[in-house]
Amino acid sequence: MTEAIKPLFPNAITMLALAFGVSALNMALWGNWQLAVFFIFLAGIFDFLDGKIARLLGVSSRFGAELDSLSDFVSFGVAPGFLMYNWTMNDELRINAMQNVVYKSDAVGLYWGVVLFLVVCCASRLARFNTMLDEKQPKYWLHFFMGVPAPAGAALAILPLIFWFASKETVDLFRHPLFVSLFMIFSGVMMASRVPTVCLKHLRPGKTFGSVIGLLFLAFICGIVAFPWVMFSIVGVLYLVSIPVGIYVFMKLKKQLS
Repeated sequence: MTEAIKPLFPNAITMLALAFGVSALNMALWGNWQLAVFFIFLAGIFDFLDGKIARLLGVSSRFGAELDSLSDFVSFGVAPGFLMYNWTMNDELRINAMQNVVYKSDAVGLYWGVVLFLVVCCASRLARFNTMLDEKQPKYWLHFFMGVPAPAGAALAILPLIFWFASKETVDLFRHPLFVSLFMIFSGVMMASRVPTVCLKHLRPGKTFGSVIGLLFLAFICGIVAFPWVMFSIVGVLYLVSIPVGIYVFMKLKKQLS
């Protein structure tokens, strides 16, 4: 593999992530909710792979980082917001959700504002991440992200839709605009915040612990094949629980290492 070709591979993977993000927008426009979620997840997988491959080939670059942020903005900011708005805010559901006649005319603007909030927070997070690439963080940040990463933020934003799939589309609460808005606002706040959240990419488990993780991962894959939406719901809830736990652990580490 020539040196000229090497940088093309991670950038091509980033382009694929961007393509999946734009495809999620298209599926949301046509009301294909499951495929839209699937494309967002695929964007997340390719977003994970592009950086790994760039580091493996030794071709990490500022161009790749900027391209990655552009892809993340579309796939994990714009696409989830547009998906959740279209899923929630059709005419019948909007009228049912807004019992007070005074608010019906404002429903579109109100909930579109929530979408804009999510998108702006995602952009803010990505901009801050890029400006911090060359900064060296204290040791107690090693196993933590500053705020929720964009892919995880997208997953939090679409969690009500995943709950709805897991309930076999029978629980109307999950599709209620106020319930959906709470998750989108929380996701936006967490992405833009400096709250420490768990990061496992620097974790180096021992042989025994690694075997346990391997078995758990195998069980997770089997669960995804058999009950995909239930498993995604469980993972989403576990991630929500990990946020306060991570803050507690971070504060202890900071106190010990400061």
